Amino acid sequence: MQEYDLRQRQISAEQLAKVLEAGNNITLTVVNDCTLRIDASGSGGPSTGTKYHLKDGDDITVLDCFEYLICGTFILDTLARFTIDAGGRLAVIDGPILNDGTITNNGVIKLGA
Repeated sequence: MQEYDLRQRQISAEQLAKVLEAGNNITLTVVNDCTLRIDASGSGGPSTGTKYHLKDGDDITVLDCFEYLICGTFILDTLARFTIDAGGRLAVIDGPILNDGTITNNGVIKLGA
């Protein structure tokens, strides 16, 4: 979650576009006349795809009733975060999880061929 003071131009149009591409679950909240709070989570990358390699700064949440499916190796860099909410699932087929980041599991992780 990030908050931006719009009076001080703390976010550019390019930065806002990157935030909006961070996931397919975007929440914009007007805190007051000049502050915008942005929460972005979801399937990672643009909502048309799934990231198999989470880089530093990536923060993805699998929500209730959603599944994140990886075929092959699932890689998390040191500062990457991956959260599985209750009712969410991560399935990794034909590959390991190489985790140097943080995985928070409140749902289900399935590994298999």
